[in-house]
Amino acid sequence: MSNIIWDFDGTIADSMPVVMELFYAQTGLKPFSKEKVEALRNMTLKQVLREVGIPLWQVPRILVKERAAFGRRLSEVPVFDGVEPALKQLHEAGHKMVVMSSNSPENIRRFLHQHDISKYFLEIHGNTGLFGKTSAIKLILRKYKWHAEDCYMIGDETRDVDAGKKAGLFTIAVNWGYNGEEILKQHNPDEFISNVHQLTKLIQ
Repeated sequence: MSNIIWDFDGTIADSMPVVMELFYAQTGLKPFSKEKVEALRNMTLKQVLREVGIPLWQVPRILVKERAAFGRRLSEVPVFDGVEPALKQLHEAGHKMVVMSSNSPENIRRFLHQHDISKYFLEIHGNTGLFGKTSAIKLILRKYKWHAEDCYMIGDETRDVDAGKKAGLFTIAVNWGYNGEEILKQHNPDEFISNVHQLTKLIQ
């Protein structure tokens, strides 16, 4: 059976509406138009920061505050439609799964319990840092003695795809999260999917 590393925000948790509200509150920026949001979805994270005028050095402070605020609004964040049945099916098929995210372990843990899906995961690996996912993947592989060629990385952002590829995993990009189809396909994931039900057909 295969091993699966799941991203959290934008892949399992439909957190973008809440995260955007918190982002505006933290930065003082006025809410973007729908057209602006869609344009930002098709940029990398570093490009987004440049576009909205936030220096990279400010990101850790914003991230820490946003994690805490996000934790207070977890009850407003749903699981994406179809994810819970897919998790159940993959788990029952014998696949080993973990969550890896730049969000905090406590937020992720509470969310998974809130939606009764924690039972599908071996462990939570949080606080990875926005640009440190390759190292986190390698730590997971060493911890569980998993071989990269037996593993999948499922994520919604270019940094998920890039990290998974650098670590030698089969990368699956999903189109229902933070990054859009155009930018995701430019980063050449092994598979790009638009429907969560495709996962159970794709993963063997």
